[in-house]
Amino acid sequence: MEEKVEEGKPFKTYEQLIEKLTVNKKLIINDTDYATRLLKEHSYYALISGYKYPFKASTGEYKKNTEIEDIYALYVFDDQVRSIILKNILMVEKHVKSLIAYAFCLEYGDRQERYLEKTNYNYNGDTEKEADRLIEKLREIVNNPKDYGYIEYQQKTYHNIPLWVMMKALTLGSVSKMYSLLYQKVQANVSREFEYVKERELVGMLDLLSRFRNVCAHNERLFDYKYQKGNIPDTYIHRHMGVLVKKSAYASGKSDLFAVLICLKYLLNTESFNNMIDEIDSCINELFKKTHQIQMEQMLKYTGFTSNWRELKECPFTVRLNRQI
Repeated sequence: MEEKVEEGKPFKTYEQLIEKLTVNKKLIINDTDYATRLLKEHSYYALISGYKYPFKASTGEYKKNTEIEDIYALYVFDDQVRSIILKNILMVEKHVKSLIAYAFCLEYGDRQERYLEKTNYNYNGDTEKEADRLIEKLREIVNNPKDYGYIEYQQKTYHNIPLWVMMKALTLGSVSKMYSLLYQKVQANVSREFEYVKERELVGMLDLLSRFRNVCAHNERLFDYKYQKGNIPDTYIHRHMGVLVKKSAYASGKSDLFAVLICLKYLLNTESFNNMIDEIDSCINELFKKTHQIQMEQMLKYTGFTSNWRELKECPFTVRLNRQI
């Protein structure tokens, strides 16, 4: 369910917006002062336009008995889950940055010239443009480090910026791309840290997590987001959890929020992962206490979660990834 930007809409006052919601769209607002405060604090576009869809009927009006509190409950839920997911992706990001810097320097040394040299990447017809863009980004930071005090210090003091210092300035998207461009030997020295993940699988996981990290960091709607440009490989977890198969492919858990949980199951330590599941479960329970206008079946469809998704905590690692359906 993609967000639609409502273009060409004339400016409306808070009073006019509330009248539009109540009179035209049949949304129940019992306390106009409270509704006005919500619109002031969160904006009509972020709150109403962003989260109205699960509550709308085919007529364009809100479903019977829908109140603005229902929309706000979903908004708060999404905000809380974003924070939880971002926190845990950041754990993986720090871990992977450290591993890549170590594996690269172990192979090529710690001089900045080494990660600026295209021969140290899998540079071919398919990856040439991506490698050039990555190297150019790294070179820009090396040549103009004033936005990064710690990098500027390294350059002035030691005339060298080791990769483990450079990593702090890179986004997970750039780090994901770097990993995908490394030679298999270096990739393997990273992926072996994650016992059940091979190099190719880690490439897909980091790509997905980098996009979801951006969604979280920029406060985009998360619960129904699906990454359109990539997905993770089939895993043992998909089969163990009974993910629905359609046309010989898993119908969920590939590019949605459930896919993020699968990635984090493989890449986080057990304690952190289990804590995350408990936190998300608590958010879901709180959401359904605050609104009865969303059904569990709807939420599972939006997120891609299986009905037994909480069992991810106990899901065993008995085989490596890339098992056939």
